[in-house]
Amino acid sequence: MHPCLLATEILLHIIGFLETSAEYQSTCHKGDIARLARTCRAFMEPALDVLWRTQCALGPLVKCLPDHLWTQDACGDINLIGKPTSNDWLSLRRYSFRIRVFEPSWPSHVRLPGVGDNTLSAIFSPGVFHALFPSLHTLNLEFLANKIAPSLLHHVLSPRLLQLRFRLLRHLEPDDLHELLESITDRAPSLRVLKIDAHAHLLSFVLHLELGFGRVPHLRTLCFPSTLCVSPSSLLQPRQMQYLRVLILTLTTDPVPALRHSSQAVFPSLQCMKITAHTLDQCSELLRITTSSQLGEVSMFYSSQASEAVMHTFLQEVEKAHGRSGGLHTLVLQHLFTTSGPPLKPFVYSPSTLTPLLACHRLRVLDIRDIGDLAIDDAFTANAAIAWPRLEELRLRGLPWIGSHRTTVASLRELIRGCSRLARLSMAINARALPEKNSAWRSSPLEELNISDSNMEDPEIVERYLKTVLPNLKRLIALENLQCWRAVLRMEGVVWD
Repeated sequence: MHPCLLATEILLHIIGFLETSAEYQSTCHKGDIARLARTCRAFMEPALDVLWRTQCALGPLVKCLPDHLWTQDACGDINLIGKPTSNDWLSLRRYSFRIRVFEPSWPSHVRLPGVGDNTLSAIFSPGVFHALFPSLHTLNLEFLANKIAPSLLHHVLSPRLLQLRFRLLRHLEPDDLHELLESITDRAPSLRVLKIDAHAHLLSFVLHLELGFGRVPHLRTLCFPSTLCVSPSSLLQPRQMQYLRVLILTLTTDPVPALRHSSQAVFPSLQCMKITAHTLDQCSELLRITTSSQLGEVSMFYSSQASEAVMHTFLQEVEKAHGRSGGLHTLVLQHLFTTSGPPLKPFVYSPSTLTPLLACHRLRVLDIRDIGDLAIDDAFTANAAIAWPRLEELRLRGLPWIGSHRTTVASLRELIRGCSRLARLSMAINARALPEKNSAWRSSPLEELNISDSNMEDPEIVERYLKTVLPNLKRLIALENLQCWRAVLRMEGVVWD
């Protein structure tokens, strides 16, 4: 045997290439690693480490118990039929102490056996779980199809846990949720990643209490579902989340606390911010107090209409954030409008309102939609073609039932020519007049173009024209939805002039 194969670190690295994972797209299976473990004593321990370190089911481990303690039902799930003794559980440690990660496998080539509720409760009991899995640092409960109850989740928390992801049950009392979150921050102080999902029809929770994020000082990623609303004041406590890189959550209607005189940096390491709020003012203030020089992605979603002044203020904060970070490459802004409720005439946003965006020269993705009457014109489009040379994806859309657009096909051509990397474009235009066909279009890398809701005399003629002048197009959408939207508005009792 070559001497290098006697070094455990090298052997672990080599055997790791045989793992089946989406990252490496390996064609080998865990059976290959199991065969390596049986090859010789030198290979056995490293191969077993690789074989067991990442698991996507509990069934294979439970099947290592004596045969008389378990049975397999018609669905393939493992159920305990006897009560394992302490020695029975400890016999599994030969394999279980190697497990570091529990997460669902993707893509799933083979369905591994799961476990029944009684087996799950037995494994997740306090005395068993921590004894079996002393090396576990990543727990994604999607691998159990989220069957675990919050009461069981309390038992798996430990200072060793670095990543935790789970889905809220459909029927969960607010007090139970509060207790669970407090328990997570108290018992898992080393957490780097906390992701909580929820079913679509789960009732919204509003968390006004202090969540104790100061007890998880090394948190890098915090993702909450839209049904769980967090008070801004619970996020902006001193010395909290100084290492946070990804923040995804929904705010309550409470205003963002003013921190103008605070010497403490707020989110100094943040790279990605995705916030759903009631007003755009909340988004502006949160962006204003964020001090990160690494911010690369900002996504803001708001439900209450924003005036032109409020919109201008927000975009000014985007410009300042772009200047601070030097790497802001993605901006997503969407008004979560609804056709139900009292009719509200949308605000008109003149080109001057959007002027701060022209200073964001490093943008690669700009997605603005449903914010009102987006009254951009050919002059703004010409300036955008110069200001955004790195742009790869652009969506500029007001509300879909706005019937008048001032951006022409000629200025659209200049935008496509100026943004030489633009691959996806979506905006409503005035396509009643079509310029002559010429070679100025042909160097464009544009692959997807959506001009639905545009002003068009004949959509088919416009579609044929664009397919001719943009030969690289793989997808062209030119739907005339204006009358459909207005019919919807009339059904909701909204009169539109």
